[in-house]
Amino acid sequence: MRAMSADIQVYTGGPCACNGYLVRCNEGYVAIDAPLGFAAWVAKKLPEGAQLTDLLITHQHFDHVQGVAGLVAAYNCRVHACMPYSRELTLEDLAARSWGGGLDVEPFRVDNAFGSACGTLNCGGSEWKVYHIPGHSPDGVTYELAGSEQLFCGDILFAGAVGRTDFPGGSMAALIRGIREKLLPLPHTYEVNSGHGPSTTLGEETLNNPYL
Repeated sequence: MRAMSADIQVYTGGPCACNGYLVRCNEGYVAIDAPLGFAAWVAKKLPEGAQLTDLLITHQHFDHVQGVAGLVAAYNCRVHACMPYSRELTLEDLAARSWGGGLDVEPFRVDNAFGSACGTLNCGGSEWKVYHIPGHSPDGVTYELAGSEQLFCGDILFAGAVGRTDFPGGSMAALIRGIREKLLPLPHTYEVNSGHGPSTTLGEETLNNPYL
């Protein structure tokens, strides 16, 4: 776990060392993704009397959503995602077909399934821009906290890499096209907060990421 700033904290946990973020906004706190164990960590980090109003899901692969049901049970936060909850998106169906099972995701509700059109959300009293970038997963999105130069991109873009594309619905061409068309035109000072590993910047990835 590492504290990134006074406004953004990150938890890393679950079987795939997945990052979940807690962001202070204008009117409460917003979470991005919910790995296993995230709800208990949030309980320690959330100031007394503060509200966790919303959870933004970057995509529904199991390692990013194993803590969603627990978070909703604890805080009754509103859940936003590109698509409704789906065992195909969590990879539970793939695991049952090909891996002999072994994935455990407690079903959860998606209150706002905003679809590929995306646009903007108001969460925690702050504006969030949403960019749909499939390729790693059909429901993959990046969230931008307006006015902050902070991106939360799940497994779309990493420091020195991009998300794997060998899962159902994957496409390297679509992933790279989406990154180039929707993220790289943004200012290169923007910080990229990924679903795994350390943060980076768009400028660093534009110059040195071998996939781009």
